[in-house]
Amino acid sequence: MHFVFVIIITFIATLLGSLCGIGGGIIIKPMLDAISSFSPFQIALISMSCVLTTSLTSVLKHIYHKTKISFKEATTLGIGGILGGLLGSFLFDFVKKAILDVNPNNGHNIIIIIQNAGIAFFMILVLIYMLFLKKRKVGFHLKNLIFVGIIGLLLGMISVFLDIGGGAINVCIFILLFSMDVKLASINSLLVIVFSQSAKFVQYIIRGNFTKNVTFDTILTWWLFVILISISVFTGLLGSHLNRKLKSNHIDTCYEISIVAIIIIAGYNVISKLIYLSNQTE
Repeated sequence: MHFVFVIIITFIATLLGSLCGIGGGIIIKPMLDAISSFSPFQIALISMSCVLTTSLTSVLKHIYHKTKISFKEATTLGIGGILGGLLGSFLFDFVKKAILDVNPNNGHNIIIIIQNAGIAFFMILVLIYMLFLKKRKVGFHLKNLIFVGIIGLLLGMISVFLDIGGGAINVCIFILLFSMDVKLASINSLLVIVFSQSAKFVQYIIRGNFTKNVTFDTILTWWLFVILISISVFTGLLGSHLNRKLKSNHIDTCYEISIVAIIIIAGYNVISKLIYLSNQTE
């Protein structure tokens, strides 16, 4: 039954990720934190692999159908995101070591609280913009690529530190700073995710994460991983198809519902872990 839930979560997350440009990792990460027995490395690997597969599949299909993509802005954001990802990884390792040194028994739970609290905080900001400021036509048309690269660096740092794809934030930034509608923003966000997640995968290899951690075991079997990747390919194709067919206001609604769901899930993780830690100290 545990495997069924994981498959359902991956299907929904990657489909919404492909449709709305959020990648899916920002749903997969907090959901697996909440319901799975996977190790932190396994959750990160599932999220990264599924998000990269879905995003790459979607982008390739959009390119095949000659969908409009702002390659200049998206590529600059992606390069900035790679550099920011390196900084975010360094910052996360520093914070993780500091926490585990002080509290080796419950350090991982504290890290989950910090990451999920960060996810909830940024998603609340995104929701406020989408529900109130966007409807008042608050936005810019940024052209300076230096500023675009700096924004990409900050987004990359946030996404890696929180262990998410970052797409939900990317979409909002594209709408706010480049005056895109949600359909175009979602497509360009997926391209940025391909950059950042590819760099993250390479970084995993260089740093030896696959040799330092257990990848497959009785909980995360190799065949379950293959199923999840296969689902990600399918949802990447389906989501990109729906993105081209649906109206922008429908995708807007899906995006906003996704943000609300992420806030609820992340909030639940923070509260449940805080309760757990408080019980441990009694």
